[in-house]
Amino acid sequence: MKLQCLAGALLALAVSACAGQNSVGGTQNVYSGAEGQGELGAVVGNDYLSHALKIQNYRSKRLEDGRLMIQFELFNDTDQNLRFAWAIDWFDAQGFKVADASRHWAPVQLGGGGFTTIQQTGPTPAAENFKLQVTSPNEVR
Repeated sequence: MKLQCLAGALLALAVSACAGQNSVGGTQNVYSGAEGQGELGAVVGNDYLSHALKIQNYRSKRLEDGRLMIQFELFNDTDQNLRFAWAIDWFDAQGFKVADASRHWAPVQLGGGGFTTIQQTGPTPAAENFKLQVTSPNEVR
C-alpha cells in the first residue's frame, strides 16, 4: 500500500512538473507600433514570455525612399536561457496588411540577461504600422 501511495505521489509530482514546463509554450504575444509612437501596445497571450522577454529602446524613422524603419532590443530579463521566435507583419494607414509583406519567423536563443537588437524596414512606403509577434519556438510550424 505504501508503495502505491509513493508511486501515486511521484506521478502527481511528475505531472505538475510537466505542467510547469508547458507554461513556456502556448499562444503568442503581439506588440503593435506606428511611426512616431513612443511605446508599443501589447496583447499578452503567453504570460511566461511577457515576464521573461522585455522590449526596450524602440525607435522608428522614415528612410529617404519613404519606407518606415524600426529598431528595438529584445532583452532576456531572466538568468536562464530563453528560446523564442519572432515575426513582423506590416500594415498600411487603414490597417490593411501590406500586400508584399510576408511573415518570416526568426528563432532566437538568448542567454540570461542577454539581448539582441532587431532592425527591420517596411517593404513599401505604404507600411505605416507593424505588429511584432513573439512566441515559443514549438508554436512555429
